[in-house]
Amino acid sequence: MIKKTFIAIIAIGLFNSCQTDDLQLGEIETNSYEFTVNTKDLSGLVSRNSESACYSTPLIAGQNYTAGRIDVEIVNEEGVDFVYITYLTNEDWVLKLTHLYAGDKEGIPETKKGNPQPGVFEKRMDYEANIISDFEVEYKIPAEALNECFYIAAHCEVVKVDEKGNEIQRETGWGEGEEFEGGSWAMYFEFCKFSCETGGGDTGGEK
Repeated sequence: MIKKTFIAIIAIGLFNSCQTDDLQLGEIETNSYEFTVNTKDLSGLVSRNSESACYSTPLIAGQNYTAGRIDVEIVNEEGVDFVYITYLTNEDWVLKLTHLYAGDKEGIPETKKGNPQPGVFEKRMDYEANIISDFEVEYKIPAEALNECFYIAAHCEVVKVDEKGNEIQRETGWGEGEEFEGGSWAMYFEFCKFSCETGGGDTGGEK
């Protein structure tokens, strides 16, 4: 479990975007943002009833594959609302890396050409990221930190393995939505809180 958590922290916190074209990370004023990703390995637990999500969009891998979905829901925990954004892959794909941005559209880290910079997404928000299994990673964000309607860019890397556990394919993935203006196939989508009915949800328990 310790080894898995360490790998997750490296994957979520340190991976740099493959879309580097003409912008260096130093050009983004990251020091003015909180950056706290607390990764918990909760393998074997079910975080929530995944059918309760009030918004879901396909998780597209390599432009041509549906590798799973991105779920969004609002859960009330002891009187406080939290937005949960969850990566869920199907049995064919394993999650190896995730980067998430949630907030104003203008705040999405982009290159000068208009392509996203996933490697610094989490520097824009105080996130908690939980690993539920090789097929599920969830992000938890205080709802009050987000506007009524906001934008989500959900990036990941997924792999296929054969029956012997050998990696046979690796792809970049994005939550399906609108494409960025830079010419890559990266995507983002809009979510509004009024899409959810809050209250009654809790997390982290076995079912």
